Amino acid sequence: MVFNIKLVETKRKEIRMERERYFKAIEFKDIKGIIYNSAKQYASNIAFILKHKKDKEITYENITYKKLLEDINAFGTKLYEMGFKNKRIAIVGRNRYEWVITHLSNLLGGIVSIPLDKELQVDELESCLERSKADVVVFDEKYTENIEEIKKRQNTKLQTYICMTEKEGYQNFWDLKAQGEKLIKQGKKEYTKAKIDENKMGILLFTSGTTSKSKAVMLSQHNIASNVYAMLLVEKFLPTDVNLAFLPFHHIFGSTEMIVMLASGL
Repeated sequence: MVFNIKLVETKRKEIRMERERYFKAIEFKDIKGIIYNSAKQYASNIAFILKHKKDKEITYENITYKKLLEDINAFGTKLYEMGFKNKRIAIVGRNRYEWVITHLSNLLGGIVSIPLDKELQVDELESCLERSKADVVVFDEKYTENIEEIKKRQNTKLQTYICMTEKEGYQNFWDLKAQGEKLIKQGKKEYTKAKIDENKMGILLFTSGTTSKSKAVMLSQHNIASNVYAMLLVEKFLPTDVNLAFLPFHHIFGSTEMIVMLASGL
């Protein structure tokens, strides 16, 4: 069977244009373009709803897209000020706002993001941190015991340990973000002006379910952005929809779908 390559490509282009008209998807080459577009288009929309529990009282906090970008830039600016431009930052924790901000701060600043399974046993977690050559780990306080054991062994090249909440002996995510806000007010713009090379490794993740050591997988921001765009061409999301994430964000499907939702303004 003989195919007319030019005809096939023309047909694909027509189908793509038709889908773009129906779904109104915009293609971006990197995650920074996606987030900045959403912050502009859906500034006052709610990006995340945070649940706070103090004693028996439960309250909810709405994070708009404008606030989301401000938080990303604040934390990212502080990471740059700490000397972590072009470095590698690992994340260990449950699905939570601090996880999201860390991951997106990494991506919007060209820092390699290393999402790690929070349920890994200490030896495997240490192995991933060592093999990924992570410079920093941002961790959930629930997993402090594992982090302290890894820190004590000194087998990794980790320079800094950042806890997602206040924890004695560790730098605090929220304190660093607040410091980043002050740096921005002082005119620090290196982070927000950072140019992204969409073809460089942006995410380093480890496979699960293997019979031996997990395998490292290198992904570029263009890999993820193209998946986001492809999803938006086949599924219609409305800014009024509400998404509840069941998949853990350290799974690439979970974190990519999170970005799909953010690209849709919901």
